[in-house]
Formats: sequence, structure tokens, C-alpha cells
Amino acid sequence: MKIFIKYHLLSIFIVIIAHTISYGAASNYSQQSINSIKAIVDDEIITQEDVVKHAAVAIKEAQNRYRDNELMDKIDQILKDTLEEVINRKVLIKEANKLFGTNEAMKKEVDKDLDSFVKGAVKNVGSLSKYYEIAEAQGINPIEKKNELKEDIMIDKIMKENVHDKVKVQPKLLRRYYCENIDEFRQKKEVKLRHLMVKFSAHNNNKDETLSMAHKIMKRIEKGEDFSTLAKQLSDGPNTENGGLCTFEEVNELRKDLRDVVYSLKDNECSKIVESPVGYHIFKVELIKPEKIQDFEEVQDDIYKKLYREETVRLKKQYINTLKQHVFIKVIN
Repeated sequence: MKIFIKYHLLSIFIVIIAHTISYGAASNYSQQSINSIKAIVDDEIITQEDVVKHAAVAIKEAQNRYRDNELMDKIDQILKDTLEEVINRKVLIKEANKLFGTNEAMKKEVDKDLDSFVKGAVKNVGSLSKYYEIAEAQGINPIEKKNELKEDIMIDKIMKENVHDKVKVQPKLLRRYYCENIDEFRQKKEVKLRHLMVKFSAHNNNKDETLSMAHKIMKRIEKGEDFSTLAKQLSDGPNTENGGLCTFEEVNELRKDLRDVVYSLKDNECSKIVESPVGYHIFKVELIKPEKIQDFEEVQDDIYKKLYREETVRLKKQYINTLKQHVFIKVIN
């Protein structure tokens, strides 16, 4: 019962905040319940509605991917993470207002960036009236949105100075990561399997006639004729239009004795004629890529980006936690 109420209450938030998500009717709950306080940051409150509003897109994606209890667990985690994000944003805004509020040059720089952004948005849609029309159609208050954009610009500036400009990834760390995580850069061998089949039923269920046909095909293969072309022309098996090319699932569905033959083949090797209850089979493995370990020079840019992201996340968390020490924060469960 508790799970149902929680799920239904959440549906009300989604219906109110994001019309694209529909979980149920809102008639059984009061506005006071919808606006229940989830956290206090100094003199500001964060309501459940605020959290769901910011989480609406992620919740919709979860709804498309998960069901039942798994969906509820996922939504719980999304709401928890989103609440932390909203708290962090308020902490950053407070710090930005403190810094920018006493610096006229910085305030003018923010206003200039904001005006430039808005002018760009207006230019993209054609006119100011069109800009407001689109905003209204999307349920966006242009004044509130402009304030949010201003906050975003201020946050970006203090994050650049206190986080991004301080990120350093030493070259020696790239090589160390490469050596310690070498399996990440191991590319597995890629092969294709082709299958040519001569069925008894295609030769009047005459076993000798069927075997004779299989031998004729095998001689042509041994003389160097293209396996794929022969499979298209002569195979009675599956995927003839693709030269007998088998999918991974089809290989797994083969009889065990046929699978054993396939797995024993070396790169670019053709099997002998193999008998089964329905006919004769010839297999060929074609090497696409051999197994290899990528050279450090090939992957060092990717390693740098990974380590840069990780260091950015670490410094951002460290910076925000430092700011939080000077802010009253209470989370209400």
C-alpha cells in the first residue's frame, strides 16, 4: 500500500510538471502535499515539486526503460540525485551572488553575456514576438528563464575559476593509466563464419548423390573459388543471399557436433565435409580483425579526456563541499 501511494503521489507531480508523463489523477491529494518541503538551504526552501520539475526528463526516460519495482527504484534514485543537484545549484548561486554582487565589472560582463545569448535566441527564431510566442507555447516564463540563464552564466564563471582552470592531468598519469588498465585497450579478434549446406531433400534424399555434390563443391573451394559466391549459388542452407554468413545466435543454435567443428577452425580455414541428419555441411571462418592491444599513441587522447572528466568531477565536488560548510542545509526525509 505504501508503494502504491508513493507511486501515485509521484504521478501527480509528473502530471503537473511534465504533461508528457502520465501516471494517474491528482484529485485525491492536496496542493500542500504536492509542495511538501524536501530541503532548506539558508532562507530558501526546495519543494517536492521543484525536484520533480528538474527530474521530469530523466523520469520519462526511466519510464520508457523500466517497469514495476525496478522503475520505482530507479525513480527513487533519480529524485535523490536531483535533490542533491538542486541543493548544489542553490549553494553555487549564493556564492556567485556574493562574488558578483560587489564587483561591478563582473556584473557588467554577466549582463553582456546574457544579452548576447538572448539576442542570439531571438535571431534564431526570427523576432522577439516569435521568441515570446514559442516560450508561451512551451509553458516557459521568459522572465524566469532569463533569470535562470543569468544564474547559469554566473555559475559557469565561478566554476571555471575554481574548478576547470585548476584541472591538471600530468602526462605521466596517462601512461600509468594505460599500463594499469591494459585490458581496456585489448581489441578482441573479429571473425565471420560462413556456412554452405547440401541437403538430402534437395537431392531426392539420395545420400550418395548428396555427398557427391558436396565433394564437387569442396573441390571448387580447394581450387580457390570464392566460398561466399558458391554458397549463394549452391547452398541449400540459410542466408544464401548473404553468402551463407551466420550470425552469432545462429552459430549457437547449431548442433553441438557442428559447433565443435566450427570452434576448432583456425583463421581463414575451411572445414572438411561434415554430415548431419539433414545433409552435409562445409564451414569457413574468415578473419576480420586479429586480436591486438591498441598502442598508447592511439588511445592517449581518450585516456586524457577520461582522466580530465574524473578530475573535474573530483574538484567540483570538493569545491561545492567547501561552500556547503558556510551554508545551512537541512534535508527533510
